[in-house]
Amino acid sequence: MGTDGQQNTSFIQVSGLQSIKTKIIFFALLATIIPSLTLGALSYAQNRKLLHNKIANELYNTTTQTAGEVDFWLKARLYDLKVFSSSYIVSENLQRILGKQQDNIERLVALDRVKAYLQSVRQKFTDYRELILVNMIGESLVSSGTETPVVNLPDQWFQQLEEGKPVIGTPYWDPTLKRRVVVLAEEIKSPDNKRLGILATKTDLASLVNILRRKASKSTDEIYLTDARGTLIATSAPDFDGSSRSDLAAKTLAAGVDFSRLPVEYDSHRDQKVVGLGAMVPSSDWAVVAEMEKSGAYADIVRLGTWTVVLVCVLLMAMGLFAYLLGHSIVKPLQRLSGEAGKVASGDLEVDLPVHGNSEVSYLTQVFNHMVASLRRGREEISQAHEALIEKNRELHRLSITDSLTGIFNRKHVMDLFDMEFIRTQRYGTPFSVLIADLDHFKSVNDTYGHLAGDSVLRSIAKAMVESVRACDHVGRYGGEEFVVVLPNTAIDGAMDMAERIRQTIRRVKFNNDGEEFSMTLSVGVAVCHDDDNSVEAILKRADDALYRAKANGRDQVIGP
Repeated sequence: MGTDGQQNTSFIQVSGLQSIKTKIIFFALLATIIPSLTLGALSYAQNRKLLHNKIANELYNTTTQTAGEVDFWLKARLYDLKVFSSSYIVSENLQRILGKQQDNIERLVALDRVKAYLQSVRQKFTDYRELILVNMIGESLVSSGTETPVVNLPDQWFQQLEEGKPVIGTPYWDPTLKRRVVVLAEEIKSPDNKRLGILATKTDLASLVNILRRKASKSTDEIYLTDARGTLIATSAPDFDGSSRSDLAAKTLAAGVDFSRLPVEYDSHRDQKVVGLGAMVPSSDWAVVAEMEKSGAYADIVRLGTWTVVLVCVLLMAMGLFAYLLGHSIVKPLQRLSGEAGKVASGDLEVDLPVHGNSEVSYLTQVFNHMVASLRRGREEISQAHEALIEKNRELHRLSITDSLTGIFNRKHVMDLFDMEFIRTQRYGTPFSVLIADLDHFKSVNDTYGHLAGDSVLRSIAKAMVESVRACDHVGRYGGEEFVVVLPNTAIDGAMDMAERIRQTIRRVKFNNDGEEFSMTLSVGVAVCHDDDNSVEAILKRADDALYRAKANGRDQVIGP
């Protein structure tokens, strides 16, 4: 077995009877049954395709022929209405009814004449259950009935007249007539071609029901007529009397009924699985939809599919039993190996699998153990090298940004921070200030006490300055005995206070050299970032000028802008 302490591993020999290859060959012999299943599936698919095409042709022929007859019926009704509306009895008497100079007696006589005409038309043409004369603002003037009803004209009837389109309303159940009707209308014009009003009719839809029932064949369960909004107009169903409300809009249109030659399967308005196809009526927004019950349409193919499924199930059960017995002997050791491999992948290298038998899996297990041991050793070495590298990188970063003498930020890093604050101020408008501080008479310290004492003074001054400022402030050595302090989010008043605090702190620091005590003073120049500053050099120059004035005015003081 491969362990941490074994560098030279002796691997086992694989036995032929227990090899995975032998088991795979044995399992492949059972797969000869697949061609028979493939042929069965192809046969089923081909028969279904042929039956589907047959259904599509039957539905297409039914819908197109029915749509043609409905279109002929609708055009005939609209033509009749155009003839009725162009009668001089209607146009002349309507002019008298609407005329402002006519007295009431003349209007009543004109209304009686029109009413008599409409009643005579109603008696001769039974499809028109009621004819109504309507003015151009939609008010009913006279009808063929006993009372003047309110006619249900479509919302866009006037626009349809302007565009030269026929006015066809939404079918509805008329409780007075006890019929399902649709409002059709045609404009009435005077001899000088002036529009006077419209002649509307409540047209009985019983003739459409007869057309649909005549067209419904034995293979077509139902044919119905609907408008673009999905409102049921008529249906071939024997139980349809026109008074019930249907949800064809939600059921049929939402199902995406195709109006080409491709039938669609969906739930009908009777909540039955059907196959349907639609055809538009050319002269209107009506559509004819023919449906076949899916179970009846595909009965033969369903039986074929059932036998195919039974055969497949039997074969799958037999194959599954053999596959289970065979696969168990293959998969179980692989599962154990893959489980331990998952632990290794998640970072757990404390894995050592037992080796059983002389199969390929046993050989693989032994190699796996050897590999994990090598990974453990490699990870330990990499981890040690990584930790050492991180520590070196930290040290290099610290050295790159700090001054080697004082331990505070060096000039390059503090100027980088200066640039960052300048950019932030330009972007967000937040104030910031900068201090340039210089030790007074520092040269005399070097001359009197030596350079080692001067270095000690610089370290103490840097430490005192860092302790005097806020955590967000940046202190750096600018060069020699000069220091720079960057104060983010600080206006001039705060910067002057901070500079004074630093100056006072430095005055209180006592230095000792071989028993001789002395102190230092600090001159500070203060500058704040202005809105018109376009570079950090301008700010530094103002701070440096302020420092120069502090030196010139006697040192040990803070000078601002």
